[in-house]
Amino acid sequence: MSSLVSHYQPSLTLAEHIESVKRAADFLLSNHSRKTVTKRPETRNILDAITRCHDFGKGSPAFQEYIRDPESYRGSSLAKSHAALSAALSILWAKKERWKPLSILVLAEVIAGHHTGFHPLEYLKNVCLQPDDDGLLEEQWDGLDYGRLSQATSLDLSQISAGFEDGGRWLFRRCNVEKELQGLPLKEGIRFRLWTQFVFSILLEADKALLAFRDQKRLYLSGTRPAMDPALVDRFITTLPATPLDSLRQQARNRVLGNLDEQHRYFTITLPTGVGKTLTAANWVFTLRQRLVATNNDIPAKIIVVLPYLSIVDQTEQIYRQLLGMEDQRGVATEFLMASHSLSERSYELEGESLRQNYSDFFLDTWRSELVITTFDQLLLALFSSKTRYLMRFHQLLDSIIIMDEIQAIPCRLWDPVDQVLRALAAEGEARILMMSATQPAILQNTKELVGDNEEVAAIFGRFKRYRIVLRHRQPLKLPSFINELRDRVPEWAAKAQRVLITLNTRASCRAVYDELCEALEETGISIYLLSADLTPFDRLQKIAKIKSGYPCIVVSTQTVEAGVDIDMDVVIRDFAPLDSIIQIAGRCNRNNRKGDHGGLVEVVSLQSSKDKSYMDMIYDPVLLNVSEEVFEGYEEIGEEEVLSLSRRYFSLLKMRRNIGKEITKAFARWEEFPDIRSLFRGDATKQISFITRSDSDPQVDHWINKLREALATEDKWERRSTLRRLAGRLQKRTVTVYARSDLFPEDYAEPVGPFWLLKDGYYSSDRGIDLKLD
Repeated sequence: MSSLVSHYQPSLTLAEHIESVKRAADFLLSNHSRKTVTKRPETRNILDAITRCHDFGKGSPAFQEYIRDPESYRGSSLAKSHAALSAALSILWAKKERWKPLSILVLAEVIAGHHTGFHPLEYLKNVCLQPDDDGLLEEQWDGLDYGRLSQATSLDLSQISAGFEDGGRWLFRRCNVEKELQGLPLKEGIRFRLWTQFVFSILLEADKALLAFRDQKRLYLSGTRPAMDPALVDRFITTLPATPLDSLRQQARNRVLGNLDEQHRYFTITLPTGVGKTLTAANWVFTLRQRLVATNNDIPAKIIVVLPYLSIVDQTEQIYRQLLGMEDQRGVATEFLMASHSLSERSYELEGESLRQNYSDFFLDTWRSELVITTFDQLLLALFSSKTRYLMRFHQLLDSIIIMDEIQAIPCRLWDPVDQVLRALAAEGEARILMMSATQPAILQNTKELVGDNEEVAAIFGRFKRYRIVLRHRQPLKLPSFINELRDRVPEWAAKAQRVLITLNTRASCRAVYDELCEALEETGISIYLLSADLTPFDRLQKIAKIKSGYPCIVVSTQTVEAGVDIDMDVVIRDFAPLDSIIQIAGRCNRNNRKGDHGGLVEVVSLQSSKDKSYMDMIYDPVLLNVSEEVFEGYEEIGEEEVLSLSRRYFSLLKMRRNIGKEITKAFARWEEFPDIRSLFRGDATKQISFITRSDSDPQVDHWINKLREALATEDKWERRSTLRRLAGRLQKRTVTVYARSDLFPEDYAEPVGPFWLLKDGYYSSDRGIDLKLD
């Protein structure tokens, strides 16, 4: 009896592939805590069954014909597909073994989706486990050789004689597993979904791991788990220049460490802006990680630091690289630290040696590092997305300490899903969650505030009096009148060598103000910078670095500098926005308290277009604006010491008046369809057009564009895809995205380069960004 074949290149029998997947899955489980692996006694058994059953369908005649010579195969692609056949046979095998229906559902879901993703229950029932109209799957089912499959999988498939759709019919009709799933209490339903995703994620990585590392299995199956000493933070702090806030920052760090509790699962840090939350959190997480290892005598937790904006991701990455002594490895991922976002480099070093690209890609895609710095998008996709590329890293979350900074950036409609799913994650695994902000929306319930109780937090906020907010928004200003006012104030700002930040609500109003002030500043010698999404990430980061130098300047921005960006300004002027946005931008004013109590001035205005339309109404949800107006009612001026109470009232009102996404939580727990998470967080990408730009400030841009052309000309599709992935971060740094509109035809402004648009000369500059001259 000849062996069933699983892979063509490298040539593997099905038995060899199953053994390889099992070995990788066992390795992955060994890198999870004992508590996570044993919380559900069936975890090991079900994962063993998944690894053995997941490729049952490869025993079909069509697949065997295809895999022995893929280039010559002329049969149907549906006939050679194996996931549905595998799922159907796994149900019948598990039925024979007297498994419980919910466990069989997990088995079927993982196996049916291991190439396509996590399927909604309705799709699994009515599509995956149903015959096709042409009868191709039933024909292949009839051709399965149970004897050879038993030999390859070491599973007893005797006494199975049912048809292709019989297993699904038995599971969904006879056992009514759908009713059983929906009968679970919501919290248990979420945990059950997360457990399913855990074993799904393990299979996804294990299924590819030793194929990717077939020549160097040792690289994958070995590796130390380096320690991270809290003393690294203390030593780094001694190298920083002194500021008037140093004693308060040290008190905050001491208080957070004093409240450390390794038994608790959910934490918050609520501190004023500029108090050093990043270093405080680093000290806390290194200490907690060390204590958990000592207490549990188990594997160290992975650390995942999550931020909303790429500008502060870069800033935070540099701080952690300095803490770990990795300044010279800028951008390179290692077993110690990696950045994972759209701009990050696609390179990886292990024990000081650069890895081949396919090895690097695999380690980067699976977050194979002790400390991962990423964006909210990437974390939310790992938690909620059905796609295999994100699900594959999900299992990393169950034994991680997750730090979410600037948590107020989570949209209201995701508050309930984020709260419930993160708490379930900590209950199903051994995860710890920390949420940080100066404007804490209290998304996560039952948390331990590391700064202290409400009175203690209020006492700390009460000691910060760096700025005063002057509310001028009740008398709306037309944009031209506002610009004239700014021009009149320029001489005073110049004479006092002040640093001024003007933050507006739209790109158009931002550029209009910038253009006028450029002219007004010509004779002063003071620099002016535009910061908006009209500029590439490369140019924005370059400008932020110049602004941080501390020289007198005027910055005209959109919300891109709202939270987390560490700049210190004397005057801030903000077009009206939701209260948390106003408080966050105020945190850039007199940040280090060098001007003393209330030395920073924050002015809030309300700007209108020439058509009498408020710019704030073009951008923000009216509920957010109305609640902000309500909270500000009766105030003409607000000191920083008052912002905590206003923030608490604001978020309390929002929870009562906004949809916080309970329907999404329910759909997640019941395996139903729910809205795309990325769209909820970032908006609809189909309504945007991206342009790769050339910038006079970027001498390497032509090099990367030439690399793009070379990659697109590569004949081998896998090599072409791999090369484009490596270029993605470099290109993204040089890309600007604009909203699609009916009168925007990209071919009028750009040259098509494969699927990309390369902006023509004359439409972009590093000073003003993209200008398609549409208005």
